[in-house]
Amino acid sequence: MVSTKYRLFLSLTTTIFVSICLTGCTSKAGKYMEIAQANYRMTDYEGALRNAVSALRINPNYVKAQDFVATYFKAAVKSRQNKLQRLQRSSDKFRYDQIVAEYRGLVEINTLVSNLPPLIHKKTKERITFGITDYSRQLSDASQKAAEVHYQEGINLAESGSDVETQKSAAKEFRKASEFVPGYKDADDRYEQARSAGVKRIAIFTFEDKTGKAQTYGGLLDTITDDIITSVINSDDTREFLEIISREEIEAIMVEQSLSFFEGFDNKTVVGIGQIAGVHELFIGKITRLTYAPARIKSKPISRKRTLKIPSGKYVDKNGRTRTRYTDKKISATFTHYTIASSVTLTGSYQILDVTTAKVNKFEKFTVKHDFSAEWGSYRGDEDALEKVDKQLILRGEQDAPLEENLVFEAGEKLSAELSEKLITYAR
Repeated sequence: MVSTKYRLFLSLTTTIFVSICLTGCTSKAGKYMEIAQANYRMTDYEGALRNAVSALRINPNYVKAQDFVATYFKAAVKSRQNKLQRLQRSSDKFRYDQIVAEYRGLVEINTLVSNLPPLIHKKTKERITFGITDYSRQLSDASQKAAEVHYQEGINLAESGSDVETQKSAAKEFRKASEFVPGYKDADDRYEQARSAGVKRIAIFTFEDKTGKAQTYGGLLDTITDDIITSVINSDDTREFLEIISREEIEAIMVEQSLSFFEGFDNKTVVGIGQIAGVHELFIGKITRLTYAPARIKSKPISRKRTLKIPSGKYVDKNGRTRTRYTDKKISATFTHYTIASSVTLTGSYQILDVTTAKVNKFEKFTVKHDFSAEWGSYRGDEDALEKVDKQLILRGEQDAPLEENLVFEAGEKLSAELSEKLITYAR
């Protein structure tokens, strides 16, 4: 049988535990409400609503959140409705894109409060209700209209010209139509037709060495070129409308045609290579400067001093307790901080040529610097005088700089990454 005293102990323990939990929950919910009120003051009504809902999910009886959540909901809905009214009056051809976004926002707001558990106001004991509205019909209608606008735009573009850029734009419009309404009319089929006609084929040539140094690093230029090709081919952003012709294929064509880019690449040659390879553009780059800064080691001695308390005997205090007597001991050490640094700088340019017109579609210079640096330390004197960071650097031991060739190839990797991004952006 459980004693009365033990039952009281269990009851008290449970009460304390529940109180601690509720205090923690209220504190977290309170933080959400602080953010919600700040959102509201900045007219971010949806942010205010989300944070108030988060507070109520933690503590459905949190009075402050109960008092404001309906206000935030009404303000968020009203803000979206006001935007819809302005858009409905707009003459913008693509206004339905934004109208769809507003209805999706309204659906999200309503879903947010619909998923709350039943809320009973802690003070009034009345149920908190929201003016939930079903926007599915309006959203469906707006999506159909948005899809139709993009579908018609795709047709107009596809029929207006057979060039790559026009067909690429048409494909994007058909794709948008299907995004708004999956399977809309024959948008998917039209998209594939336009996309096939809108694929741009680019040949990337091996970088030219204008420095007279790059060839001494064994395959540097080939590696830079191949890394760019690999990155672009593997990018999800370029697979849709870009096809890269391999370096080997282009070089084989040049050998077959007895062509040499580095002996003079005139407009006639550009057009000839493009026609033979079936490409639209050529990506041509060159390294005009390669600078290697050899590793340099610098050292800086730093004096470290500290005073330690050293036990020197015992004494009895006025209360009759035995105490330890301490005396000051001054210690010192010299910590030497070493740094080592080296770098490689690659400077050059690239251009993208249109093989039909031999026009330069894009030209840009680049400078890429790749740095290496490391640090370590040593000391003389009393180790106890050293700082914590000193000891960490000492444990590292002496650091060595990478070999010159390795540092150059690391700079080449950095250059490849930067130029790949530029080409990917260009091809989107």
